[in-house]
Amino acid sequence: MGVENPKALMPGIELQVEDPDQWTHLEVLLTNADRGDLTAAARKFVPPATWAVVGVFNGGLLWTSLVLSVDHEGGLTPVSMLEHSLAETRGSLTEAARDAVAWVQTRFGHCSLGFFVQKTHAETILGASDKAAAIRAASAAGGLILSPVPPALALALA
Repeated sequence: MGVENPKALMPGIELQVEDPDQWTHLEVLLTNADRGDLTAAARKFVPPATWAVVGVFNGGLLWTSLVLSVDHEGGLTPVSMLEHSLAETRGSLTEAARDAVAWVQTRFGHCSLGFFVQKTHAETILGASDKAAAIRAASAAGGLILSPVPPALALALA
């Protein structure tokens, strides 16, 4: 079941791959999130002229995703969601992350950040006042894969 206007989250954006269910889930996930924080984090941690991919999994299935680019001025442009062929982890979150990053690099170009997380951890991270601690906790629990990791993010999480 999708929403009537799945692009209400980001008006004016034309995605190369879009999925109404993923849009609905993304809207739900970001309902109480500070989107300014998310934009600032992307600008700080994703190098210009590269791509980032975020995948949120619920169990072994892709729940929502977003592929975005960062331009030389720090502007963010969502460009795609992951396609259905990448919707199952087929063994592990690590394998799903590897497949998703390869898909982004083949389709768009250099992927500098891959952020793959289980839904429960994504919700915790978004609601945390100390996002770095929440990210480290998700990683320690096996619910987060960061690959590749831009140097600025690696330093911030050290």
